[in-house]
Amino acid sequence: MIREVKLASYLPPYMQEYQDPTKALSAEDPEFTMVWRAAEQAFYNRFILTADEYGIARYEKMLGIFPEEEDTLGSRRKRVQSRWYDTVSYTYKILLQKLSVLCGDKDFTLTHNFSEGYTLYLKTGLELYGQVDELEKMLDGILPCNLVTETVNDIEGAARGRFFLHGGVAFGRDICITSEPYAIEMDDVERVKEEIRDGRV
Repeated sequence: MIREVKLASYLPPYMQEYQDPTKALSAEDPEFTMVWRAAEQAFYNRFILTADEYGIARYEKMLGIFPEEEDTLGSRRKRVQSRWYDTVSYTYKILLQKLSVLCGDKDFTLTHNFSEGYTLYLKTGLELYGQVDELEKMLDGILPCNLVTETVNDIEGAARGRFFLHGGVAFGRDICITSEPYAIEMDDVERVKEEIRDGRV
């Protein structure tokens, strides 16, 4: 929390009655507020969950991570978190912990079939840019080579609004005008057309 700075309050009570020293010290209050803000942000940058872009960039430099242009601060933070705890032994429990860190509040389903084919089934719902790539890197580094992994990333979308359908019907009619004295029925139109083509009309 940013500390409220009032330098004039440090003056002795009898000095606070004079405007010259109090106004001079009050003019310096914004500068000290900036110092407190910088000190607070330096404290927050010590932790991955509260670091800003500068702090996350420092973690990425230490871990050898090169962010993409489309990455958000949230996706960069998730990537740093998943790489930061890479020194532990790899067990099924650790895999679940790393998946919960990467997926966050998104649900994931992990099942296995070790008795018949050494197969691991993973279903996730990762939406942030770069999370699927980070999941692939994490699984490549943790899982043994004799284990087959089938992963599915399922993103559900909800659509709101109106949907309009349009339909139309068109009618056509052929009318043939001839010099013949009789009326032409609709069934005779094709016959008359042939007579016109042949030059008989």
